[in-house]
Amino acid sequence: MLEVLVNGDTHEYLYWSTAEVIARAVVVEREEEAEIKLINVARHRRGEGIGSLILEKIISDFAHKNITTWTFNGRISWYERNGFEVAEERASLLKMVRKNQ
Repeated sequence: MLEVLVNGDTHEYLYWSTAEVIARAVVVEREEEAEIKLINVARHRRGEGIGSLILEKIISDFAHKNITTWTFNGRISWYERNGFEVAEERASLLKMVRKNQ
């Protein structure tokens, strides 16, 4: 079950299985953009598409805004498959942006 909790400008996405949180994402909404602060799936449940499900929901919820995130090289192709582009590079982190539709 995917649940979205909103507290002011912060949106928290929780993916539950029975009584356990399997995945969590945090998005901070600003006037011009939504920033994904984190998407994390429990190690034993990775590869099942749960992270992609959460990212699709975030994209749907914030389609009217630019969506940004900072990530490592290993996650670039995943974000690119979901319409993000590299916008900036800082040390080992890259800023990815998905322009509003």
